[in-house]
Amino acid sequence: MKITCIDKDIKAVLDSGYYVIPRFQRPYLWDRENIEEFWSDTIVDTEGDYFIGSIVVYKAREGKLGLVDGQQRLTTVTMILCALRNAFANHGFDDLARGIHRLIERPDIANKNQFVLQSETSYPYFQEHIQKFGAPEVEPEVGQEEVFLQAAFDFIASNINAITDAILKDPSLSEKKKRSLIHNKLGEIRDRILGIKLIFI
Repeated sequence: MKITCIDKDIKAVLDSGYYVIPRFQRPYLWDRENIEEFWSDTIVDTEGDYFIGSIVVYKAREGKLGLVDGQQRLTTVTMILCALRNAFANHGFDDLARGIHRLIERPDIANKNQFVLQSETSYPYFQEHIQKFGAPEVEPEVGQEEVFLQAAFDFIASNINAITDAILKDPSLSEKKKRSLIHNKLGEIRDRILGIKLIFI
């Protein structure tokens, strides 16, 4: 078995393949403290590049890569991108929302849309209620993992909404300036997330 280690950023990881979290992996279990720490480290306190360790994958079926290590981090990154996509769309930046969504879901070689991160453990909740661009079409059963996912996503979305709400409520700003600041702030968060460094094994 050949093992290779490559320095990558998150954008390169998401651009270069489709990833499967197989059923034998532990479910998503990051709690509020984990999410707060990740948000603080990657968005609030970071200056320059931020390194999150390694992601370990193996060749799975149909050209997909199975995640051995790093699924909690990659799932959290995906949720941040989903929340940013929704925020861009809510504030009328449709092109930027669709640009982010291409890192969440895109056509494969057969031109069939696939999610870049595919979780077997939380299917179809993660896909329908978080990754999907639009309203969910099914109401899956909710277990412990789904509760953790939704709580994490709600925390991320509330942090992003707090940033845009503060801009909208500033009476000293014109509507044009508010729109510009929201555009720039959401773009800054996006770029920080996509610039996260890791070792891809």
